[in-house]
Formats: sequence, structure tokens, C-alpha cells
Amino acid sequence: AVSVSLLADSQANLIQLSHRTVGVIDRLNEQLAPLDLSIVVENNQAETMEDNIDQIIRLAIVGGLLAVVILWLFLKNLRLVFFIALSIPISVYTAFNFFYGAGITINSLTLVGMALAIGMLLDNSVVVLENIYRISSTGNTPERSVTQGTREVWRSILAATLTTVTVFLPFVFSDNFLIKLMGHHIGVSIISTLLISLAVALLFIPMATYTLS
Repeated sequence: AVSVSLLADSQANLIQLSHRTVGVIDRLNEQLAPLDLSIVVENNQAETMEDNIDQIIRLAIVGGLLAVVILWLFLKNLRLVFFIALSIPISVYTAFNFFYGAGITINSLTLVGMALAIGMLLDNSVVVLENIYRISSTGNTPERSVTQGTREVWRSILAATLTTVTVFLPFVFSDNFLIKLMGHHIGVSIISTLLISLAVALLFIPMATYTLS
């Protein structure tokens, strides 16, 4: 037997590289079959990475659903919870554009960052929507409730979001390679998700509330 070890470049996408390599191995095995030879993959780190990413995605989904359930238990308003729950997929999928702009891929580090941000990104929408409904319950028109409710809290949620964002900014610009690598992936994912959630809370939530009022 001949053993060959393939090492990926540090900047390469290990999962994509693994899929291409396995495809080449399958084609080679078809050519080597008449010679009674075969190439066997003994260890594939990409498979472990894919399993970890799938697990992180499942845990993030479960965490998001549990957050929505907790909101339902406390708010007892299905429409309110529905609007807030919409901020999760909007913020997450829009954040992928920031990943592309920053030149990072969806990997275990970025997914961990997004999982950490899911619970925090609900806060902005909760504050805005709850304040709108509070003003609406006093007999104000939907237009006044939306404008006044958003105007009263936008400074607070902006300050709260920026204080969280600034915590992760130093990690992104660190000179240490390992810290910069982790900070670049986790930091960018958290920062982008939180900034988008701020935009969702100040733009989408008031618009959706007014439309369905």
C-alpha cells in the first residue's frame, strides 16, 4: 500500500477542496478497477468540519425557536411574536452579503458568531415593537403610534447595539494572526448581524406594523 497525505493551503476552502478531491479519486478508481487497484480515503478532515457546521446550524435553529417561544410566553401576542421572529431570518440572510464583502466564507467560526448574535438581534425588534403597541393601546392612530414609538426608542437601541459592536471591533484589527483570524470571522458575523438587526428594527418592524395595523 502507498499512503499519501494531502495538505490544504491555509486560505483554501477545505470543504470545497475535499469534494473536488473525492470526485477525482472516484474517477481514478474507475480507471484503476481493471488493475484490481483502488484509492481509499482513510481520513477526511472536511467531513468532521461539515458535521460540526451542520450541528452548529441545528443548534442555532433550536436556539432561535426557543427564543421565539420565550417571547410568546412573556408577550402573549402572536402578531407581536411573528414580527419579531421575522427579524431573525432577515438579519441572518442579509448578513451573508457582509461575509462576501469581507472576503470570508460560511464556516464554523462565522456560524458560531451568528449563533451568538441570534439572541441579541431580537432585542432591538422587541423594544421597538413593544413601544409601538404600548402607544397604540392608548388610542393613537397607527401612523402616530409607529412614528412616535420608533422615535422614542431609536437612540436607546442604537446605543445598545453600538456598545456591543465596539466590543468586537478590536479583535478584527488585532495584529496577532490567531486572534485576527478568529476575530475576523466571529467579529464580522456578530457585527454584521447586529447592524442589520438594528436596521430591521428601525425600518422593517415599523413598516410591517403600520401595514398590518
